[in-house]
Amino acid sequence: MKKLLLAALAVLSLQAFAQKSMVESAAIYLRNAEMEDAKKSIDAAIENPETKTDAKAWFYYVAILDTIYRNPAYEKLADSDLAEKFFNGCKKCIEFDAKKRYEYYCKDNAILNSAFMCFNKGISAYDKKDYKAAINYYQMVLDVIPYDKNEVLKTNNLSEKNIYLYMAYSAIQLSDNPKAKIYLQKLMDLNYDDHLIYMQMANIYLEETDTTNALKYIDLGRGKFSSNKDLINQELNVYLAMGRQDILLTKLDLALETNPDDFQLFYVRGSVYDNSANDLIKKAKHSRDTATTLRKKAQTEKVPAKKTALTTAAADYQKLASDQLIISKESAAKAEADYKKVVELNPDYIDAYYNLGALTNNKTTEVVEKINAIPVSVTQAEYDKRYNPLKKQKDEILNVALGYFKQALEIAEAKSEDTPVKKNEKFAYMRDILYSMQQVYANLDNEKMAIETKKKRDLYE
Repeated sequence: MKKLLLAALAVLSLQAFAQKSMVESAAIYLRNAEMEDAKKSIDAAIENPETKTDAKAWFYYVAILDTIYRNPAYEKLADSDLAEKFFNGCKKCIEFDAKKRYEYYCKDNAILNSAFMCFNKGISAYDKKDYKAAINYYQMVLDVIPYDKNEVLKTNNLSEKNIYLYMAYSAIQLSDNPKAKIYLQKLMDLNYDDHLIYMQMANIYLEETDTTNALKYIDLGRGKFSSNKDLINQELNVYLAMGRQDILLTKLDLALETNPDDFQLFYVRGSVYDNSANDLIKKAKHSRDTATTLRKKAQTEKVPAKKTALTTAAADYQKLASDQLIISKESAAKAEADYKKVVELNPDYIDAYYNLGALTNNKTTEVVEKINAIPVSVTQAEYDKRYNPLKKQKDEILNVALGYFKQALEIAEAKSEDTPVKKNEKFAYMRDILYSMQQVYANLDNEKMAIETKKKRDLYE
């Protein structure tokens, strides 16, 4: 039995020696530039249980891959995952190098080179839309950063911040919201100086219909970049979508204090006032119609208590309608002032001119109601006496509106149409503006111009 045991031990020793000789063979092949044989030998050595934890084996593994990577003559030997293998080889070399014999190479040099290799692979993967692979390569770069005692990577723009930014981009493209949040948050923790990371985080939460967290990150961004227009506009859009006009107007007022010459902010505030005015007009009409209905019911009601209640309710709705109209006029006036400020700051802002035209045209509504309220029972002389001043007032308002539409039309006509997108945009503007002008001409009883405008509009259908 002892002889058999000694024989078994001898076999094991021979096997270990054989595997170590594979490492030596790889070293010799490397020195002789016989890279194909060198690679075969070292691949076998790191897979064998006897040498897979041998620092020397991993040292030569890294050295051989390094040589293959750097020399175009060995391109055929370079595996598609060479960068990843090189990185992992460096890690193994450092891990098993208890006596630090190979630290000068694996830890101080090669692993830093692996970061550059992995970064380049990450960029390539991103360009090929393989965002998952890109993230994996960028993670390897991050893993190398702790070894960069002289900040070589940072000097070459491979800082922790920049790598997390690339990872965030990749995760966003991959629609991997959980990872994107992690990377964006990491950038915030690292005090990355760019407002876009806060915007992107907010966008992710908005996509998830989590308005609370979206506003939280917009607010965090505004805390660092208080006057940034992108964040301001994003915040305004969120409140606009929420229908919180009160908060929206407060935010706009504060934003304009910081950016008093920002025509876009004036336009947004004008639009908010404009929408509010139109909404109040609709509400006033509903209140007035309700008052009319209640009055009619009161007239036929026989029960005194109910008759009184209906009459009182009708009066309340009539007052509400009046109050709503008053506030609507105030909002419209504020919208008009903001739109005028827009075209003062930017004379080519077509939407502001168009909205001024529409806003002005709406002023005729009250005048038309007064005209319609003239009793048909009065004499023609009395009718003309009441009607003519009102018609003159209406026409004056319409001509002012027409002037704004003409200014918008002039800008629209000058727009380029050299691409399908630009052409569609121009044609849409032309159709809307010409339709509004057609309506104005009709209300001015200018049939000839109304017909001509319609014909011109038909050209843009």
